[in-house]
Amino acid sequence: MHVQAVRQDASTIANKRNGLQRVLRKLLRKKDSLNSGVDSAPSLEAASMDGSLSAKKGNRSQESDAWGAAWGEPCYRADGMSLYLRNMDWISDPEFVRAYAKGMDSGHKMGRPKGSENDIHIEWRVHMVLWAAKHAMQCEGDFVECGVNTGILSLAVCDYLEFEKHGDRKFWLFDTFRGIPEDQMSESERPHAIGANATSYEECYELAVRNFAPYPNAILVRGKVPESFANVDIQRVAYLSIDMNITKPEVDAMEFFWDKLVKGAPVVFDDYGWAHCAEQYHALNAFARSRGVQIATLPTGQGLLIKP
Repeated sequence: MHVQAVRQDASTIANKRNGLQRVLRKLLRKKDSLNSGVDSAPSLEAASMDGSLSAKKGNRSQESDAWGAAWGEPCYRADGMSLYLRNMDWISDPEFVRAYAKGMDSGHKMGRPKGSENDIHIEWRVHMVLWAAKHAMQCEGDFVECGVNTGILSLAVCDYLEFEKHGDRKFWLFDTFRGIPEDQMSESERPHAIGANATSYEECYELAVRNFAPYPNAILVRGKVPESFANVDIQRVAYLSIDMNITKPEVDAMEFFWDKLVKGAPVVFDDYGWAHCAEQYHALNAFARSRGVQIATLPTGQGLLIKP
């Protein structure tokens, strides 16, 4: 019994040590992370910690190395993902390239300094949004985006679908156009959201107006969600994108639009699957359960829901 107790204590200590190492690794990675949720390449310290943790996994690490040798180099390594042996034809499709550039060149400062033209490489996220938007064209109703900023996602959609040619639809674009409202942040969300406001957001309403000027059926609505919903007339919704970085307005948006979403309408949640967005994840899951549906967690960090 004594030997068994010692072994159990040793195992507990080892687990705690490994847990602390994982926390340290996250802290090391955090200094290289982008507030937009785009993960940068790991620092040398974080990579070293990754190696230390992998070594402790023994045979599993060796098996992973064997697979890695067979797979070769990643075909896509960006936005917190390293992917192998995937069909990447879509990323060089001229229509995708043009649409992606439209959003990336919108004048944002997500994950890059103000005035920079650096690509923050969120291609796969934009790919999922464009897929959802293209699917939504088979449904009747308007398009809605809550959380627009300069239009990284919605400008890509407008370009990809040539939205100006679809005068029977409107694209409703809701945002404060100056960052995340502090009075809507929970205490657990506040540190990350305050940091995002400082590094990634600024007053951008006039810039957004210029960006969407080629699309007369795109309607910018300035204000906080859900208050800004009060003065709009939206009957049916074919596409809904939610990217407001905190829980309260995202759940409020789902409450407001759920009955307006038509059958088959896709809902894309940009922050849903990211580790630092756990409060949004649990709250949106609770909402989905209350409606008898489930949100799919995508490797991009997004969530995807199709209205039944």
